[in-house]
Amino acid sequence: MAAPKLKRSMYHAKPKGPTEGLDVRIAKFACRRYEDGLMPEGGWATDTEHFGPALYNALHKVIQPREGIQPSGDIGQATWDVLWLYLDDYRRRRYRLWKVPSVPKPNPVPDLGPLYVGGASVLNHQLTHATDGIAGYPAYDDGWVLGRSVLAVEDLIVTEASSATYGDAFYASGKSLLQYWYGHLKVAPAVGRTFKKGEVLGTIGWQPTPHVHLGINATPLIGHSLLYGSNGDGPPYTYGSPTVGTQLKEWLSL
Repeated sequence: MAAPKLKRSMYHAKPKGPTEGLDVRIAKFACRRYEDGLMPEGGWATDTEHFGPALYNALHKVIQPREGIQPSGDIGQATWDVLWLYLDDYRRRRYRLWKVPSVPKPNPVPDLGPLYVGGASVLNHQLTHATDGIAGYPAYDDGWVLGRSVLAVEDLIVTEASSATYGDAFYASGKSLLQYWYGHLKVAPAVGRTFKKGEVLGTIGWQPTPHVHLGINATPLIGHSLLYGSNGDGPPYTYGSPTVGTQLKEWLSL
């Protein structure tokens, strides 16, 4: 009986393996039946779905050389054609019904945290206004408590000192390539300081309405600025644009 088309190649080592799955377990069964003693009876080597050394050695040292197949130790169509002959009807049926597991695509959106303990992630905020005098850094305000600790929203490094009408400020570059302008702190950290996501990098300084200002420059990551305000570029201090997370997801998924 001719073997069906191999649903996926199976590999014993990196970068493409070790392969794991029902197909590997079925291949081990065939190797055991190919020759007595070729594979251990039972145990981890035979009764798991992991492509381990025992399967590799059976293919590389015995089955593939004997069948005139390049002894790679991996399973391609030629090797599968041989193994298929040694499967029982039950395992052949299981293989025909089995589907290669889908591998979900990784989420392209950076995992950004909040500006303060208990706050919402940056991704859940709408940007409401431009950063005065600094193009390309649309922002939102948060915190609202004098002296509250301000957190790094991702792993970042302080790249440049700055200033604000009230308090201190600085520029930072994040692990994700997003760039930030933190404003209205009591004291800004020194240039060159690095922070892990969630670490305290300063506190909210005095101002008539205490808060921390976070400007976000997304151009290094998505090629252009994020929208803010009710119509995408203002009016200032209005809501209506998609959240930071929604905007990043839409552009990074293209």
